[in-house]
Amino acid sequence: MEEALAAFLDTFASWDLAGDVAARLNCGEVDALAGLLRAAGRGEAADLWIAEHATDDDEGDAHHTPEGE
Repeated sequence: MEEALAAFLDTFASWDLAGDVAARLNCGEVDALAGLLRAAGRGEAADLWIAEHATDDDEGDAHHTPEGE
């Protein structure tokens, strides 16, 4: 289990993957992923997923920012 979790964390801490996928997730999905990354000590990767997700959030969505308009 530890080996599989380490592989998952290494994969999902990737800048390229976050840029390609984060905007496709809904707010609950990206929050769950970011929470797992933070719990595993990957706070920078968690912040990246939230930031990349926010670029496509609509006004009124949890992560919407003016930069995403």
